[in-house]
Amino acid sequence: MKVSIVMPQLGLTMTEGTISEWIKKPGDKVEKAEFLFTVSTDKADMEVESMAEGSLSEIVVEAGKTVPVGTVIAYIEKPGEEDGPPEPSAEAPARGQAAEPVRVESSGPAPQSVVASWEFIKRARPAASPRARRIAQELGVDLATVQRRGTAARIIEEDVRRAAQATGARATAESARRRQLIAEKMVQSAQTIPHFTIGVEASAEALLALQESLKGPVEDSTGVKLTVTDMLLKVLAIVVRETPKMNTVWEEEESCPRSGIDLGLAVATEEGVVGPVIHDIENLDVGAIAHQRSELVDKARRRKLSLRDLEGGVGTLSNLGMYRIDQFQAMITPGQSFVLAVGQIRRRPWVEGAALAVRSTIILSLSVDHRVVDGAVAAEFIRKVAETIENPHRIR
Repeated sequence: MKVSIVMPQLGLTMTEGTISEWIKKPGDKVEKAEFLFTVSTDKADMEVESMAEGSLSEIVVEAGKTVPVGTVIAYIEKPGEEDGPPEPSAEAPARGQAAEPVRVESSGPAPQSVVASWEFIKRARPAASPRARRIAQELGVDLATVQRRGTAARIIEEDVRRAAQATGARATAESARRRQLIAEKMVQSAQTIPHFTIGVEASAEALLALQESLKGPVEDSTGVKLTVTDMLLKVLAIVVRETPKMNTVWEEEESCPRSGIDLGLAVATEEGVVGPVIHDIENLDVGAIAHQRSELVDKARRRKLSLRDLEGGVGTLSNLGMYRIDQFQAMITPGQSFVLAVGQIRRRPWVEGAALAVRSTIILSLSVDHRVVDGAVAAEFIRKVAETIENPHRIR
């Protein structure tokens, strides 16, 4: 019996997806929980596993095509059953649920009865010339994925270089697709979110002093370096908790308050900027925030983020201070209600009373969805952010 495989809804806001790669090919045997294909969305590339076993009998949607959620993209033939109408896919998650792939790894000792026959060794280690093996190692090509030309008895250097070029072409195409998806989201942000931006400059002297005092304890307990970004995320969490109107998003033509506080962080990767989310950040101390921030940045740069890592944020912190940027305006992520853009902390003129001094300061720019809050609420919010940076005694 055929089981239909459909484009899954991997996240709450996902309406369509692009098949970036078919991991299995027609005729291949498919086990439950085995990765079947890869889907590209505007947020991440996700490997999707099969919940049915059998053989992949037909691919309906080829790699590179974009289709709506729920579209039939392939069929799996289940063994030992009579043909009939295709069963619904067991592999697609229910609408409104975010799926994370389940990686099934073997554990425990290897079977002791395995005999390493010559035929087994030949299957496990593709036949290749010594030069081909050396070139494959240099270029990072897995010999198991290299096809021999014609009736050649073994893989040669030309086969490896051809495979490397094909891999590079696929990577370029995937990068272009990702850039297109990001561009579409930015157009959506500009055209559908009526926003305004306000800014303020704050003294960062006390924040830097507190960061310095917390560095040692945080690194000892988490093994992670405490950064200014971690301190700012904590500041943002404190002020969002004190300003419930800012913990709101615009959904289905109305304001929808959030219960917990989930904040995104803009992270630059080779494929573009992504915004992983730290969930329930109001309950975390700076050490826990630093630890989660470090893990999410690492996952983002290795393209290992799950949809849960990318969804649910009410707002985002975007820090370009490390690029010597003084100030900028950032775009609101669709589905969120604000973004706080921060530049570098550096020595600037600062007026204290009637005296002019030089202090370490930071410039904050807050962009807000005007459907969610008015200017007065946003102004009060950014004022509290600045005051908490200048008097960070509540940060723990």
